[in-house]
Amino acid sequence: MKFKFLLYLLIFFSFLEKGLADEINFISDNIKIQDEGNIINSINVEAEIPSKRIFIKGDYSNYNKTTNIITVTKNVEFIDSLNNVFIRGDKIAYNQNTDIINSVGDTFIIIEDTYEVFSKNLFYDRKLNNIYSDYETIIKDNKENVFNLEEKFIFDVTKEIISTDKTIVIDDKNNSYEFEKAKINLKTNEIAGKELQINFIDDYFGDIRNDPKLKGKSAISNNEETKIYKAAFTTCNIENKSCPGWEIQTEEFTHDKKNKSFEYKNSWLKLFDKHIFYFPYFSHPDPSVNRKSGFLTPTYGSSNEYGSWINIPYFKTLGLDQDLTFNPRIYADDKFIMQSEYRRALQNYNITSDFSFNNDGKNSNSHLFINFKSNKNTSSNLKFDYQSVTNDNYLQIHNLSNSSPLITNESLLTSQLNYSKIIDDSTSLNADFIVYEDLSKSKSDRYQYILPSFNFTKYIEIDEDYDGNFKFISTGFQKNYETNKIETLLVNDFLYESYDYISEKGFKTNYNFLVKNFNSYTENSSQYENKDDYEIFGSTLIKSSFPLKKVSEKKNSYLTPIIAARYSPNNTKNISNNDVRLSYSNIFSFNRIGTNEIVEGGKSLAIGVEYKNKDIYDNDILGISIANSLSDRKNENLPTKSKLNQTRSDIVGDITYAPNNIINFNYSFSLDKNLNYSNYDSIFTKINVNNFVTTFNFLSQDAELGNNEVLSNMIAYKFNNENSFKFNTTKDLKNDFTEYYNLIYQYESDCLLASLEYRKKFYQDGSLLPDKSLLFYIKFIPFAEIRPAAQKLQ
Repeated sequence: MKFKFLLYLLIFFSFLEKGLADEINFISDNIKIQDEGNIINSINVEAEIPSKRIFIKGDYSNYNKTTNIITVTKNVEFIDSLNNVFIRGDKIAYNQNTDIINSVGDTFIIIEDTYEVFSKNLFYDRKLNNIYSDYETIIKDNKENVFNLEEKFIFDVTKEIISTDKTIVIDDKNNSYEFEKAKINLKTNEIAGKELQINFIDDYFGDIRNDPKLKGKSAISNNEETKIYKAAFTTCNIENKSCPGWEIQTEEFTHDKKNKSFEYKNSWLKLFDKHIFYFPYFSHPDPSVNRKSGFLTPTYGSSNEYGSWINIPYFKTLGLDQDLTFNPRIYADDKFIMQSEYRRALQNYNITSDFSFNNDGKNSNSHLFINFKSNKNTSSNLKFDYQSVTNDNYLQIHNLSNSSPLITNESLLTSQLNYSKIIDDSTSLNADFIVYEDLSKSKSDRYQYILPSFNFTKYIEIDEDYDGNFKFISTGFQKNYETNKIETLLVNDFLYESYDYISEKGFKTNYNFLVKNFNSYTENSSQYENKDDYEIFGSTLIKSSFPLKKVSEKKNSYLTPIIAARYSPNNTKNISNNDVRLSYSNIFSFNRIGTNEIVEGGKSLAIGVEYKNKDIYDNDILGISIANSLSDRKNENLPTKSKLNQTRSDIVGDITYAPNNIINFNYSFSLDKNLNYSNYDSIFTKINVNNFVTTFNFLSQDAELGNNEVLSNMIAYKFNNENSFKFNTTKDLKNDFTEYYNLIYQYESDCLLASLEYRKKFYQDGSLLPDKSLLFYIKFIPFAEIRPAAQKLQ
């Protein structure tokens, strides 16, 4: 039976003379009094000390009146309402004389609903309002910070200060901070300690392979800044390594939390534990900053005409949506280029511009490139480019393509307006207005205007009984070039494409039907006759295949005969000079003559067969494909190189062989119809053995297709996971002439990339000397890169 044992009167009178006791209320299932009333044992007890606002409950309790200690065991909860402290543990002893609580074993504490404490063998001094222990303890705050106190500590609850011999602090971003002899003010977020090591999360600086660390002899941190003295910082992972790839040693490191920057004073940059470069001061944004004003990594180089130069770029933020890079280039002879790139990104559009001004002592030169892109929605896009220079050779002489992403071609300027729109699920439109300026041509012939060029596509819904798709495609352009040459074209296609039909015998068949309306107006054209032309073309293609499969335990074999019948009642316009080569990849396609303006006239039949051998994991081992095209008559208007102008084309095909991960072989060919000679051979071979990789590319074009043989080779050897060597070369076999070779040594780790490249380009023209250059590149991941321009060698 549950009852209340009114023991507090007895306790009060028995201790009245001593003046030591506070009244205690007990509620218990079972009370046992021993040692002449000095020991009271209880089961399922609840004890309350009203004067101290303390409440204790547990499975068992022992109250020793002599020592004035209450000990409660199993499922113990201790509530200090005065200090708003809750304790849960296996065994808790409360000494009324000293007002100290001792929790034995695993202990959990909640303090003012702000801090959670996980510890064992812990003491709580109510007079001093201190919590302390000699055992490992974890304290969590309501800001998701974790304080792992590895050795003895004292937690002043009133002042909210932790003093500890060793601690690891884990912030809300999972970065860890290791301190020795630290003092932590939880109220003001201040930390002071010795022998600090900060272990950032691996991808804190953007690369999951990193293991960024910051060490220091002593540190002070608060809400505004963190200062670390005698510090060393690196992002390098040093697992199984004697030293990091790079490291910054600094007398004083400061993390300015208000301005979000890392600052270093009196620092050394070390590469592989060797002092390389000293700088009295430098700073960079902390990882929470996407961009910040400041100097960027300088670059340097040289040109044959102006000598050595150096670029000193400065990045300036102009608000949340715009910024500017000022990139002056200073030459050794006092000449200069003032270049700047402006960027702005708003909700509906992005704009980038690049401008430079140069004075070479005789003339002033400049360039202006502008790029505008709308990003209002995915279904509609507008793009505008404007490019101009005041001197034809200005971009090439100074090699400005290396200093701006907008300059992609130094001899051809392209100004254009492009508009594309997905009108609905079945309709789309793309239109271009383009002006080309070829700086290598004379003033009168350098411009080409395409005003406009467009493509309109419309899928037209048809009845399901037709078993296919029907679409309308309209394309056209108006072009003016070389001053007086004009071409205007409008082509309308009505195309039906059937679904695949599989017969009971296993034949897979589909067919296409095209009606093409061709309209043109030309004057002095290099490609079309000078006349107005309006024509209608029609073409049909029926393609059928009979796929066969043979299954065995170790491999599967596939054999597929293919036939494609093509018919057009129209004559073909003269495109005999078009550079079109027939291959196995296009011999069965609807448009194998390489132009959408006309159709392939006459009757033809393409016949081929494919054989594939695959392993049980569906990986290709051996593939052989071969095909030939037959026509009812010669058609001299079709491209000569394709051999479609003959009654029988070349025999074209592909052979692939990859028996394992070591060898990969591919051979594409075009053989004379009578097998007397080969017109085209392309062979690719790759050999990969352990750390050694080499590739060979052989290309031969003979007879009607050309007269050249070129061999390219790449050799790469990986000494280990970080060091590699690569060699590239190309040789003209017909003329016994090496075109170029590149020699590259590269070191790459998680935090450092360095390469040294030697380039040599040969000229077949004896009046030109070989071009030799040396390029060095180094990148400190993720902060900076040094990429000087290629240095010309004599």
